[in-house]
Amino acid sequence: MVKIDFREKVDFINENLEEAKELLREPLIAKPFYQNFKYALCWSSNAIEGNTLTLSDTISVIEHDEVTSGHKFSEYMEAKRLYHAIEKFFDFEPKGITQDLILDIASEITGMERGYRNDKVFVGNLTGIIYYPPSHERVPELMGKLIKEINNVNLNVIFNFENLPEIILSLAEQHVRFERIHPFFDGNGRTGRMVLNQSLVNAGLLPMIIEPNTKYRNVFTDFDKRGDTSLMENIIYNGQIKSINEIKELADKLSTI
Repeated sequence: MVKIDFREKVDFINENLEEAKELLREPLIAKPFYQNFKYALCWSSNAIEGNTLTLSDTISVIEHDEVTSGHKFSEYMEAKRLYHAIEKFFDFEPKGITQDLILDIASEITGMERGYRNDKVFVGNLTGIIYYPPSHERVPELMGKLIKEINNVNLNVIFNFENLPEIILSLAEQHVRFERIHPFFDGNGRTGRMVLNQSLVNAGLLPMIIEPNTKYRNVFTDFDKRGDTSLMENIIYNGQIKSINEIKELADKLSTI
């Protein structure tokens, strides 16, 4: 089992989160932070799935419908669909995460018919690890249970900070379980990362970006082998710290004008 000492990261978040959230009350800080987050979430979440657009490419196609050579048309459509889903369904204020919301997000992202998958699937390929998600007959029940747990997170406990590790552990477990249920034929990762970010906001934390690297992919291998979510917890801690620092950097720039 992965052993990671989170105490230093917990202390940093405890000492800086409230200040960062207070800084977001300033529109000249909030607007660029939230806009940058939406662009970066669109780029990074697609990149995790193999989309080759850079952040700059992603912004160009979203803002100006500009494309460059060397990319597939489908990659530009993925960027536009995911960004539309973020704009339409993600909220920077707490809101309930319902089955309807999750179904809407997945359909918007993929352009596929709204609904859970209706057949068995496998994840991975013959050169890597093959994972078989639960049978499609079990998906509605498993998702119903997971959604109930997601919405049972106490939205006030985080502000005591004493339970920060417990909250992040719960969010990490919920995200990994969502991905292992694999409720859709396509769009599971992108949908799951939107749900995770809404859960973070609901819990009083900051939205964050998951970097497209092997550490994130290893999260699911560790969970499958040992039931361990330490790597996912670490990703959430690092994401919170990065978001806090980005807000502070914007505040520093604003203070110089």
